Amino acid sequence: MLIRDFTLADVPEMIELGRKMQEESSFDGLDYDFDKLMALGETYIANPEIYYAKVVTHNGVIYAMYVGYISEYYFSKDLAAFDLLLFVHPDRRGGLAAVRLIKDFEEWAYENDAKEIRPACSTGVKSEMTRQLYESLGYETVGYTFRKRR
Repeated sequence: MLIRDFTLADVPEMIELGRKMQEESSFDGLDYDFDKLMALGETYIANPEIYYAKVVTHNGVIYAMYVGYISEYYFSKDLAAFDLLLFVHPDRRGGLAAVRLIKDFEEWAYENDAKEIRPACSTGVKSEMTRQLYESLGYETVGYTFRKRR
């Protein structure tokens, strides 16, 4: 298992991995835009002081990815770190990839002056296991997400 920054050359493979994430999640049925995701990948790579963008590979194949960012709260100048996505291919779940990515993200966040870290679980995939994982790593559960479709 190798954790590394992702490169522009990785983005198409990550987009395909992300398609798997969307298909099994509460976001299934929504548009999935390759061009938009390519542009986002470029933005993440170009702004490492704001975005955390890592992949996990085995034998050169990406099987896990994490993208997060740092921002001020709308009500404060304090910085917090938020996740945009954490995904491990279903065939590779249960190993250490997610834990290692989360811990690496924490280190990055604190090195970049985040006062706190606020990951979320909005996919609806294994939500209880995700809550247990984060709580085992010292996080507290502080809310819920909701959805209403037209």
